[in-house]
Amino acid sequence: MSRAHSRPSATVRDVARVAGVSTATVSRALRFPEVVRPATRARIERAVARLNYVSHGVARALSTRRTDSVGAVIPTLDNAIYAVSTHSLQKALEQAGYTLLLACHEFDLEAEARMARAFVEKGVDALVLVGTAHHPATRALLGSLSIPYVLTWSLDRSMGQPSVGFDNRAAGRMIAEYLIGLGHRRIAMIAGVTDGNDRARDRVAGVRAALKRANLALECLVQAPYTLQAGREALARVVASARPSAVVCGNDILGIGAIQQAQALGIAVPGDLSITGFDDMEIATVVSPALTTVRFPIAETGLQAAKYLVARLRGEAPPACLELPLELVARASTAPPR
Repeated sequence: MSRAHSRPSATVRDVARVAGVSTATVSRALRFPEVVRPATRARIERAVARLNYVSHGVARALSTRRTDSVGAVIPTLDNAIYAVSTHSLQKALEQAGYTLLLACHEFDLEAEARMARAFVEKGVDALVLVGTAHHPATRALLGSLSIPYVLTWSLDRSMGQPSVGFDNRAAGRMIAEYLIGLGHRRIAMIAGVTDGNDRARDRVAGVRAALKRANLALECLVQAPYTLQAGREALARVVASARPSAVVCGNDILGIGAIQQAQALGIAVPGDLSITGFDDMEIATVVSPALTTVRFPIAETGLQAAKYLVARLRGEAPPACLELPLELVARASTAPPR
């Protein structure tokens, strides 16, 4: 065997000796670089590069019982809102020295339970889940965890579980009250599939609550997957069974699909039919007419979830429930009814 292959790997002690610091300082610089002075961190980085030092993750995990990893189980990446939020989560965790491990359950709560358990068994230091509706196995797992976790995109005030998100029921009320204020009395809804999805369910409940307060009821409710084609098909079903003057859609993708179908049917938007969405995705501003929607702080959701977990992992006690703001964004897809 050549000498190059038999040469022992550099250790933390070697890095500390070359950089002229303690091994504890090297460890801090590698795991939490923001807490080390820039000049000291630069010396350590030069020593790491000179020695070709690679942290031995398995040995460190065995000695510290930490893997510097966070597991996140999300519904899907085939939706810009989850992609944006997860990107923000990953960036914030990486800056704090953690690697994000990701799995998608495709709105299958049994699959979510399996994936969450697999992450815990692999030794992740923390766990991120979406929503408050979970399989009993997942709830049992969360109740037994000794590591931090956080629920995102929804708020869990009743069970007291840590959560970073917004009030989806309030979002539903907000958009329905806006339409009622414009003078609409015949309002239908194209919702996301509510089974296993508390966000979709709460938005429907919020719309119903606002209508009930105005002595109105939903003209029609159609549930559909979050795709453009599903939005087109759902709008066709709505206008075949009812004659609403406005349609609330469960997210912007459904709303854009509904606009496309309305135009294909010769229904003027907003002249004959007002259409709204949720999320305020970038595409909502470029569709014609531009989509009225409720703005959620998508990237902020991932950032604040990361901040909560990092604080917990450092032994701090951040607030267990962080409610993020909502904003109604009125655009050209809505107008008073004729």
